[in-house]
Amino acid sequence: SQAVDVTEIYDKFPERTGGLKELYDRGPQDAFFLVKFWADLNSSSIQDEAGAFYGVNSQYESSDSMTITCSTKVCSFGKQVVEKVETEYPRFENGRYVYRMHRSPMCEYMVNFILKLKRLPEKYMMNSVLENFSILQVVTNRDTQETLLCTAYMFAVSTSEHGAQHHIYKLVKP
Repeated sequence: SQAVDVTEIYDKFPERTGGLKELYDRGPQDAFFLVKFWADLNSSSIQDEAGAFYGVNSQYESSDSMTITCSTKVCSFGKQVVEKVETEYPRFENGRYVYRMHRSPMCEYMVNFILKLKRLPEKYMMNSVLENFSILQVVTNRDTQETLLCTAYMFAVSTSEHGAQHHIYKLVKP
């Protein structure tokens, strides 16, 4: 997989305690990834109805049983706007421990952000907003505080007719 220099994206994430730099320096470095996401903001793919549900599904697997904490920090211009922390307990399935967060609701800030973004008339306007928007998600072992997975998300608007796309990069320090 391709690699990205972690120092090039430090400014997109909080720099104080719990920020990307501090987490990366503490390691383990092989747990750090960047996901570049091209969002499909065509009206057909996202509903505007008042009753529409905005949520996220995530699943993690492990060979060891532990309690995990998943912290999701939404950042604007590198500053944390909102943080959601969830705790998940293991379920033993097919010889592995599985952690599922199913239909975890997005916070009001995120829902409003998506709706406002969709109302912008031009893609270049959406991109200039998304350029300063990022998400840092950290999965830790609740008891040892060890970082198990750290994913930095950066966004742009998809210009492809294939809809949403993403690319995963390993974060490295040359």
